[in-house]
Amino acid sequence: MTRRSAILAFVAVTLVFGLQAAVTPADAFHVNDSDSAPMVWSASLRLPQRHNEILETDLDITAWASDSVVAYEYRWIRATVGAVHTTDAVVPVVSFAPTVPEQRHVLEVRAVGANGLRSRWFVAADLVTPPAPRVIVAGDSIASGYSRQWFTSRGVCRDAAFAYGATLASDLAERLPAAWAPSYHNVAWAGAGVHSMWSGGSDSCGDEHQSQVEEIVALADPATWNTVVITAGINSTNWSEVVANLTKDTAFSLFERGDQRACRKAVTERWDLPSRTASIGSATSLITGTLAARTNADLYWTSYYTIIDSRLAPGWTPIGAECDHEMADAMKLLDDALGAGLGDSVTWIDIERDSVAIQDWGGWPHPDRSGHVAIGRRVAAAIG
Repeated sequence: MTRRSAILAFVAVTLVFGLQAAVTPADAFHVNDSDSAPMVWSASLRLPQRHNEILETDLDITAWASDSVVAYEYRWIRATVGAVHTTDAVVPVVSFAPTVPEQRHVLEVRAVGANGLRSRWFVAADLVTPPAPRVIVAGDSIASGYSRQWFTSRGVCRDAAFAYGATLASDLAERLPAAWAPSYHNVAWAGAGVHSMWSGGSDSCGDEHQSQVEEIVALADPATWNTVVITAGINSTNWSEVVANLTKDTAFSLFERGDQRACRKAVTERWDLPSRTASIGSATSLITGTLAARTNADLYWTSYYTIIDSRLAPGWTPIGAECDHEMADAMKLLDDALGAGLGDSVTWIDIERDSVAIQDWGGWPHPDRSGHVAIGRRVAAAIG
């Protein structure tokens, strides 16, 4: 019995995003004019996964060819039939870039044989496309966009538009079609450490906040692509107190050698990181492990920047180049403590030790606007 005379079975293809479409026998099993042409038996899309590039999802497809399938082709149909795109035969993916968010589209696929012949088009999905990707920034005052002009004024503990996340989202948007520009969400707050990211707490402005982990889980939509970036850890130590005392020590020191001794004492004697290293690693592991298990987000954790040669006030650089070695060692120790808890699901972003422009007066040593832009661009570049 030839394939043309075979009785075709009814097939129902389960589509991505919880939609289902009943496929007629003629659509389900495409019969070709030539027995040597490929045939597609089934095809469907998966939800976006952590390993997917933004706007791409995996294509699950079963096809037959008399020799071998060397590639797949797909096209989107909305008001008109779209352009034909090619994807790998071994790890096929489909890009949503030709579509627009949250609109009904039809996806058709076909197999390409080694002999150059193609199967008939097969309806792989009739669906409402996902919403735009999401960028979620979490952590402490570096991530929240904290700013403060004078020592006597109250600071702004969360300014999403000022924070580096705004530049990150903007840079990612430039790589995507305009319709797919990501939404941006900032759940960071000033004063948060890795433990309060988990449990919640109050910021340095006196406002109460819930668990940032739970906020991230609520914001990360499994139907779309989520990018989570975290800057946190320094507030899980007494670093702020150490730096405050160090600025006093260097202010009354008349020689660089005195500054060097003060910096060495600050890092080796005053800083409590060694006694907190295990606890910090456990907290970062709990945070990122939970996010990896409960979301599909790409997870990133950033390093801190150097405060060497930053200006607290006009003419006053409290931590100068004579402290370079001690400050570099301090940041390396913190990086190691944070990294100890980060699993394979998390990408570490070293924003480098280049100088980040910093606020002076009351906002020192937080990034100023250009500093946030620099950090956001470095993070965007690392995300790729």
